[in-house]
Amino acid sequence: MENKKIKKIFLFLALIFFLYLFIFSLVLIKSSLSEFGQEVLKVTRDEIKPINAFGFGWLLTLIMQSSGAATSTLIVLNSTGLIGMSLLVFMVIGTRIGTVITSLFVAFFISGKRRDFRHGFEIGLINLVYAFPIAIIMFAGEYFFKFFSNTGNYFISLGIPFKLNFIEIITLPLINFISFLPKIILIILGILFLLISLKKLPKTILGLWGEDYLKKKINKQLGSKWKSFLMGFLITATLMSTSITITLLIPIVVMRLVNLKKVIPYIIGANLGGISDAVLGGLIIGKSSLPAIFTYVSFSIIGLLWLFNTNLLFKITKHISKKTLHISKNRALLFILIFVLLALILTFI
Repeated sequence: MENKKIKKIFLFLALIFFLYLFIFSLVLIKSSLSEFGQEVLKVTRDEIKPINAFGFGWLLTLIMQSSGAATSTLIVLNSTGLIGMSLLVFMVIGTRIGTVITSLFVAFFISGKRRDFRHGFEIGLINLVYAFPIAIIMFAGEYFFKFFSNTGNYFISLGIPFKLNFIEIITLPLINFISFLPKIILIILGILFLLISLKKLPKTILGLWGEDYLKKKINKQLGSKWKSFLMGFLITATLMSTSITITLLIPIVVMRLVNLKKVIPYIIGANLGGISDAVLGGLIIGKSSLPAIFTYVSFSIIGLLWLFNTNLLFKITKHISKKTLHISKNRALLFILIFVLLALILTFI
């Protein structure tokens, strides 16, 4: 009993540390890049095509394994003048496609019979089927009407106080202390700290809750559509990781504790709750992040429409899995490789 208390205290302190590391990393990246603002990588403001920006956001998320980390990084780059506003919007849309790779990877490495493997892999497919049409709609809305960048700029013009004002107080002393290091080293450290913090934060919170306890809770709530949705939203909003929240489902589905159709509201809720890390990143950077945050949040709000079409989402996923891909481990690996290759093609085409 005493060991459990000590472990909980240690995990809580780790949570505070990694949360600070997340905040510190974003401020460090911003302050280190600010000197380059208008000169270094200026091409990203003027020359990159929207489809390349979309592909870059997708690719960046594949590398970082987190759409929240990718979006936070892009917000910083925009705040320092390296990425133009409209291109930022296309990149953020791309991150929401790239984030499905984690659940696809986890499902691929789950052992079991072909049928069991297919059920696990379909969790990743559902997330992709959920995201792809939303991305197309939002891409068209920005490409033809600049809807998201213009709306985001309108929010900025309103002077909305979108920033945690104490951030500099808790981060600048340490940044000033290490400012003697070359700027490129500070930038690399900032990105490294960002990746570490967003990898460790969900695992630390998961440790505080207990993974087995959480899986039992999830399984209990999946019988009700709205309870399932709310559970997915709350867990993701707390863990700040859509990928981890969704991959928690894979063992449950593979072991046939619940069928695929019942997890769809949970996945939709998880995608809504996934705005928490991006919003936190925006609060650290300030109001210049509003267009990106508006885009990121809009993606999840549009995704709520799937709640009224869960049967359609289920049928499309099953058709792709059973009739189109005829999922096996070899075909799943090929699918993942094509998914990565497509991100590369869209980025550099």
